[in-house]
Amino acid sequence: MNLFDWRSELNRKGHHVAISGQPIAMHCHHYNINLQKTLEDTLGEQGIHLVYRSVEETTFHGLRDLFNQYRKVKTIKSKLEMASMLYQNCGLGIIHFQAVKPGFAQVISTSSHHVTGWLAKHGRRESPGCHFARGWIAGALEAIYRKPLGYYDVKETRCKMMRDKECVFTVQKK
Repeated sequence: MNLFDWRSELNRKGHHVAISGQPIAMHCHHYNINLQKTLEDTLGEQGIHLVYRSVEETTFHGLRDLFNQYRKVKTIKSKLEMASMLYQNCGLGIIHFQAVKPGFAQVISTSSHHVTGWLAKHGRRESPGCHFARGWIAGALEAIYRKPLGYYDVKETRCKMMRDKECVFTVQKK
């Protein structure tokens, strides 16, 4: 039984895109990467935190509302699958939740819109740079496990922006 029909739930009317009635904003890599670089260059760690936290909040509220709307999506496994599919269907990349428990997870990203954009515009980084993905993972897991915002801390231990083979994220409760 298909619990979520992407063809009927992903709607586009002109420049407006919605998933299950929730409006979403989609930007090209030029916008996303320029915004990230500007925030990093002008605000440093505060800019990085701003990206992380804003994505965490948006993802948390969006997924929480989707899970409330689709009550048949009950198990942790089905919620993780839905979160992964949403990430991919929004063109953000591919994420694989692995070794997921309420207080710890490892997440692998083998493909990323932000990585592709960063490397095309700025080349190799010296430090991990997938702040958007970190925030997205935190917000998703907080919604899945019904934890409050800010419950999880997501660190990127390997990053394709640094020319690692894949992005690797570790998740722990704060």
